[in-house]
Amino acid sequence: MNRVSIHLLSWLLLLGGATSCSSYLEDAAPTCPGDFSATLTEQLRQKPKQTPAAEITQYTYQNRTVYLVTGGPATNYSYLFDTCGNVICAAAGGPANNGDGRCSDFTATATNPVLIWRDPR
Repeated sequence: MNRVSIHLLSWLLLLGGATSCSSYLEDAAPTCPGDFSATLTEQLRQKPKQTPAAEITQYTYQNRTVYLVTGGPATNYSYLFDTCGNVICAAAGGPANNGDGRCSDFTATATNPVLIWRDPR
């Protein structure tokens, strides 16, 4: 694992544990303090610029609002977050560029993409 991957993984583990939320798989909608997309945007602004640029895209997936973070080389994982900031899966990227396999239906079933933020640097 290179230095950037280790740093990103550490950041995601800290971020994922920072907020508590109802389970993503429960029928009830999660209740979370604040707006996670704003928190995520601010965290990405503080990171070094990536090529291609970091982006946050909001989708509807499994009847839930989710945020996909992309950017950097294709070997970087593109993480999918719920509205509480919990990592659902790595939807893309990695050695085979197919994510971690935990949400293999994301590309086929996610709807309503809305670009929330793109790093302007």
